[in-house]
Amino acid sequence: AIEASRLAPTPRGEAGTGKRFKGSGAVRVMQFNVLAEALANDGFLVRPVLAEWPRDHDSTPTTDGFVVEFSDMLQEVMQAKGKEETMAALKVKYDVQVARRNLEAVVDSEARALQLQLGVLSAGCPDIIVMQEVDTFGRLSVALSEFGYASQLPGKSAPYVPAHLSGQGDRRCGDAAEAAFLRHFQDSGHTFLPKLGSTAMSIRLRGSDLGKKLPDVAAAAGVAEHVYDKDSGKLKKAPFLGLPGGSDPLLRACGLSDPASIDDDGVAIFWRRDRFEATSMQAHFNSENFSAIGVRLKARDSGRTIIVLGTHLGSGDTPKDETSRLEKQVLKEEGLAAWARSLRQEVVAMGAGEDRAALLLVLDANAHPQLRALDGESNVWGALRDAVGASVWDAYFDERGSERAAEGSGLDAPVTTNKLRGFASDQVRKIGSHAYHAIDHIFFNPEGLELRGHAELGQVCRVQRYKSKEAAVQDMLPSLVNPSDHFPIVVDLQWRESP
Repeated sequence: AIEASRLAPTPRGEAGTGKRFKGSGAVRVMQFNVLAEALANDGFLVRPVLAEWPRDHDSTPTTDGFVVEFSDMLQEVMQAKGKEETMAALKVKYDVQVARRNLEAVVDSEARALQLQLGVLSAGCPDIIVMQEVDTFGRLSVALSEFGYASQLPGKSAPYVPAHLSGQGDRRCGDAAEAAFLRHFQDSGHTFLPKLGSTAMSIRLRGSDLGKKLPDVAAAAGVAEHVYDKDSGKLKKAPFLGLPGGSDPLLRACGLSDPASIDDDGVAIFWRRDRFEATSMQAHFNSENFSAIGVRLKARDSGRTIIVLGTHLGSGDTPKDETSRLEKQVLKEEGLAAWARSLRQEVVAMGAGEDRAALLLVLDANAHPQLRALDGESNVWGALRDAVGASVWDAYFDERGSERAAEGSGLDAPVTTNKLRGFASDQVRKIGSHAYHAIDHIFFNPEGLELRGHAELGQVCRVQRYKSKEAAVQDMLPSLVNPSDHFPIVVDLQWRESP
């Protein structure tokens, strides 16, 4: 259907068979930052896909009517990185309208939703799926339920309702607000933890007519100070956070017939109903407003428990950013490492047999193994691997995060993101910024589980390795075969039997 639309035909990738490791104790796990819908049109530099592309699909037009080979344009971008004046000139040269339409086609909302579902199917319908940047949980949970997935605790049946509609708040609004949100979270039973007052929500509002209408509507409702800043006249970053009466009446007054159609992004956990049943869930917070979700799943065949933790750490790829993640989210007293370590101790203490349990920590860490904090030694990779015990990347990185030698491969280390900021971005200094590292992770406790291998299914569900950065930019994300700016990780784990 996509190939018959306004898009140019795309080469078909190798068909994935969904073949997995056999055995009753095998568990297939997927980690996937799906790219929030509100963040998708973020100026990515993507391959030409439009049928109406003015030249062949290996070239790109310029504003002065000439044509440049796509590979040559990429080379110009890479060479200009960090040179703001040169990059500004390239933006003038290449920021053509057809390129913006091309990006809009790649990140089309309906197409991305279908491609995401196709990705789950082509991965062989993993037993457990953890996703970040989900800002369409209501629609996604319904779609995946048709594939046999659950994302709500047994005994709970209320439809999903975004938290902002009822004005839920977090610790920034006080302890009472956080407690109220936790009750809302548990009462709903949906295994989705939104990032209240998210950047995704802010961008969606400010980039639409809603952002223009909300100040007047909020003033009429008597909540102007909560929604927008009087000095700047702009919406606050988190206008609905802890909003008295919730956002529902305001959004309806702005003309939005279905206020539930917009949402904060967050972390969602799904599982196959035929393999597992959920027994409980938990939201974990610390004083720095870090959050994570945990779900306890019981295997229907063996009765064994897997505790699944999902989260999304703060962004940034500098030593300063890594230090901030460690201090505020990972190593803090109530941080992720302490929570994971305590749960690891719990599952190990449960012993063998049907009582045996395991721990999974599945996340977009925004941190790769090679990155170091300002001290030159510590990193998120090492802290989390030490807390949980093992990683699905252990064949490629040691316990400190240094790359293991891979003689004769001729390939760079694995990556889970490969994106380049393009000329549609309004932030010239970010154009040409190439994200090219393994920042998505699955950690597991080796006392309970062992890695059988990474899935190798078609173009997307496989370990992504390139000969060089120059080769990688020929295969940038998002694309028509991968709707996200991240690659999924799909692995087969196996219960480790007692010796």
